Amino acid sequence: MSSTLEIGVSHSHSEIEAVRYLNQYRCPYCKTEWADVWDSGCNDRCPDCNKEIEPYESALIEGESVETELPVEEPASANVTAEGVNRLFVVSYEIDYVHRVSVGITADSPEAAQQIAEQAFNDATIWDDTAAMPLLSDEYHEAEGESLVWECVAVAQLPEPDYSVRQLKKEQAAMRVCRGLVEAYQQGEATGGSIDWEDLDQLIPLALQAVGKPALDIQS
Repeated sequence: MSSTLEIGVSHSHSEIEAVRYLNQYRCPYCKTEWADVWDSGCNDRCPDCNKEIEPYESALIEGESVETELPVEEPASANVTAEGVNRLFVVSYEIDYVHRVSVGITADSPEAAQQIAEQAFNDATIWDDTAAMPLLSDEYHEAEGESLVWECVAVAQLPEPDYSVRQLKKEQAAMRVCRGLVEAYQQGEATGGSIDWEDLDQLIPLALQAVGKPALDIQS
């Protein structure tokens, strides 16, 4: 496994150009279309089915380059302030992986089964998880002999979390809502079958977060 580290720091005043691209995506599986801004023409996750999709168009956003002055590297004997030492960095890593999907198919031969699966893939129905074609696994595995590449870039301010982080937070909120509902009903059974509305009201903000809606004030 190889590892490289790239840090955007030099021995004099440097300019870091934050290039931004407007990427257009179209999901072949659920037909969802969306756009997102990245620092390259990279893949993104579909907001509906969470599949990784390549952009069909990527355009450089004019006027989006940002020049950031980095401090001059002082000799070790010079007085160094906390402001000069502590800066913001975006640290990333890339690693190769294999996306493996398995479905159950009834057919008279392996060739026929594979043909059915390939057609379902082309029709974007292989993830529908039907009785005729149940979804058995949808996993990501690190590839053997993968290369691990690190990147460290100094920034003026941290960017907003991208779609993958927003989606993860939605999924975590949805799971907390599910646990809260189960606990509320269990508590209701233990107290004679009556559920306290306060136990449900406190789950509303989490439910709104899970579906990507703004928070509402709960009227008492």
